[in-house]
Amino acid sequence: MRIRDIMTRDLITVEPKTSLRDAHRIMRQEKIRKLPVVKGEKLVGIVTYDMVLEASPSPATSLSIQELHYLLAEMKIEEIMDKDPVTLTPDTPFEKALALGQKDRIRGFPVVEKGKLVGIATHGDIILLLTKTLGLQEEGVRITIEGLGGRLGELKDIISIFDRHQAAVMSIMTLPKKEKNDCGCGCLPLKKKGSSELKPEAKKSKKSKK
Repeated sequence: MRIRDIMTRDLITVEPKTSLRDAHRIMRQEKIRKLPVVKGEKLVGIVTYDMVLEASPSPATSLSIQELHYLLAEMKIEEIMDKDPVTLTPDTPFEKALALGQKDRIRGFPVVEKGKLVGIATHGDIILLLTKTLGLQEEGVRITIEGLGGRLGELKDIISIFDRHQAAVMSIMTLPKKEKNDCGCGCLPLKKKGSSELKPEAKKSKKSKK
């Protein structure tokens, strides 16, 4: 899975000379928290909702309403934007983007190809992909099998049980347990009549291999 498969292509952008007031208005209207800053099609920075709030005058300020409006209109995005944002390419693996986001606590990446801004991949896009990959939007049942250790070949026998019951496996996830040299395997077959029979049969198959 590549970033091109999940990125948002219908971009909302601003220019460096966009006022702080206009950027704030755009974010509120479009319900977004990041705005790529471009010159033509070239990315020159990114501004976040938190940056805009931090740069805005405090409600406790002694400035008058007129002075506040003037200040917000005069302050430009180029004064507060991140001028060197971390970017991805359309071919960046999804897993790399996820790891990078967790490591550096980045919740959105501009996607650049040949110097041109072509998309943005946000934390929401990544969560949506995980939701789809794990089949969480589909009605079904989940079977968790623990204690496989290094015997992942047993999955073939377990999946054959699903096949006999005509239960389609939407995804398979393994979770290492280093302290026990073990792993858990979560399988999500589509819900079907008689799906409750799958768990005992899968458990029996696992025991027979010991």
